[in-house]
Amino acid sequence: MDISVEPKPIFGQITAGETYVFTVSVANDGLLLVSGQPMEEDPSTLYTGYLHTAVDVEWRASGSYDFGTATSGYSTRRDDMNLTNVLEVPVNGSVVLYSFNHTFVRDAFEFGVKPYETLEVTVEATVYLEVYNESLGVEAARRGPLAAEASTTLKLLDDTKMEYVEGKLQDMASEVKPLEGVAGAEHLNATRFMGYLSNMNRSIEAGDYFSALKTYSKYDDKYRAQLISSLTKEASTSIEKTVALDRLEQELTFLNTSYTVLEDKYVTLSRTYQARQAELEAAKQSLSTAITAVFLASIAFFFVGRRSVGWGKRAGEQAIDMEGESLDSGSGVR
Repeated sequence: MDISVEPKPIFGQITAGETYVFTVSVANDGLLLVSGQPMEEDPSTLYTGYLHTAVDVEWRASGSYDFGTATSGYSTRRDDMNLTNVLEVPVNGSVVLYSFNHTFVRDAFEFGVKPYETLEVTVEATVYLEVYNESLGVEAARRGPLAAEASTTLKLLDDTKMEYVEGKLQDMASEVKPLEGVAGAEHLNATRFMGYLSNMNRSIEAGDYFSALKTYSKYDDKYRAQLISSLTKEASTSIEKTVALDRLEQELTFLNTSYTVLEDKYVTLSRTYQARQAELEAAKQSLSTAITAVFLASIAFFFVGRRSVGWGKRAGEQAIDMEGESLDSGSGVR
């Protein structure tokens, strides 16, 4: 037994205002049953050869609420619709179909369902073998043993629900988006929280609003607390780093001041050195000039002395020669 829906609900969602066709298919897979065949449990009860099909469509609001560390879920019935039909038992290996259509004219608000709740539509089909009591005749046919059953649960999507989920995406983005690009944090895993935002956004873009709301609910119930805890730890660590940085800045300021003082002293000493160096160079130049003058004077005196000595010597030699000549002259006379 199977229940199909057309058009096929994407992500298990049916849209308020749309019409859908529900088809219940019943297949005979080896059941050999003919009209008038008695039941094994009660030979006085006979099969008619038909099936009683009952379809129940039920609307329920579901949700949850938190108290302390616990969470409680709830589901309340809001409406239902019952359909019945009688089908002939299909021949072995064949299938019989029962179809009906329904237009979901009411949205969740008209059922009294809040945007944060989910309006579920459950279609349940049950098939029974039809039987009658031999003494009462086939006119008194009734439902007999259960032959098969199937059900499917869909979620009703309306404009209010879509706006609500898109608004929750904006709420998450306002809290998580500022973390984009954060790197090197010690206690905060920004990539993980950005992943939650990305998952919710992708679900909405695909039209899967209930999965998007489920992602937000997890974030709201658990991950937001983790985010706050991580940010608190990161802030505490940042304060410690800020204090250490302030201390380093103070030390740097002191060093800069000391450097400025030393630089001023260096400039003063450099200027003094340059002045002294200039004075020394001037003194050296004067001394060199004096030494040169003394040296030249010494040379001059030396040559003047030599000339004086040479002149005296030549005068003496001339006197001796003159005397010799006088002596020689005398002896010649003799």
